[in-house]
Amino acid sequence: MKVSATSRAQALTVIVSLLILVMGFGISAQAAKLGLASAWLFEENGGRVVKDIVSGHDGEIKGTLEWEKKGKFGGALKFSGKGDSYVRVDHDDVFNSDPYTFIAWVKLEAASWQYVVWRNGDVWPEPEDVRHLDIWIHDADYPVFMWHVKGKVGRIEGKTIVADGEWHHIAKIYDGKNVQMFVDGKLDGEEPSGGTLDTSKSPIWIGARPGDVAATGLFDEVGFFTEALSEDELNDVMESGLADYAAVDAAGKLATTWALLKAKK
Repeated sequence: MKVSATSRAQALTVIVSLLILVMGFGISAQAAKLGLASAWLFEENGGRVVKDIVSGHDGEIKGTLEWEKKGKFGGALKFSGKGDSYVRVDHDDVFNSDPYTFIAWVKLEAASWQYVVWRNGDVWPEPEDVRHLDIWIHDADYPVFMWHVKGKVGRIEGKTIVADGEWHHIAKIYDGKNVQMFVDGKLDGEEPSGGTLDTSKSPIWIGARPGDVAATGLFDEVGFFTEALSEDELNDVMESGLADYAAVDAAGKLATTWALLKAKK
């Protein structure tokens, strides 16, 4: 059976289009579910880069961190408790989102003062009080959330001990009016934001802040959403993992485009 030149050209067009689609979307496509903007899964098991599987906001490993094969979901990254050892993610305006949700799985050892995430510049004390995203662990081992509205500080102190050598899920949810602290999927504190949170062009520091305050333990499944998740949504994400939410958009676009290409044959 002979294949016409036209048919061969159409087949080649389909193949090339699919290759471009896969390379263009892949796992880096903007996720469709719940406004997931960035997801760092710590699955690299080597190297100095932590991949953002959603939108390419890859993190750079600073100092001395260790890859671990056994995290909460797959691999994890071990933080040494040294202030020069953290993951740095360059600024993008998406991280000034109003509202937003930030989540992380952590397995922290009891230590004196630790940091989960910091976003207010590369020096301490910070030159301006404009914390949009700030989560740290008190000397008494419970989480603390802080933020600024027109330079005025907001704060939530949690009730749950999280630096105890066990895995805990920490989530900060800001809906434009209130800030909520969730630990292991349960509300652990809530306060009015006091207004629209201050913004900046600062990078994200995961696992430390300037001034030699850092985390001691494992991190896994760190994510940033441009929506304020509900309690049910948060628990779904916590239980199923970020990969399920990161892949939806790419898969949907791939299937839709494939159908369109076949229809044009």
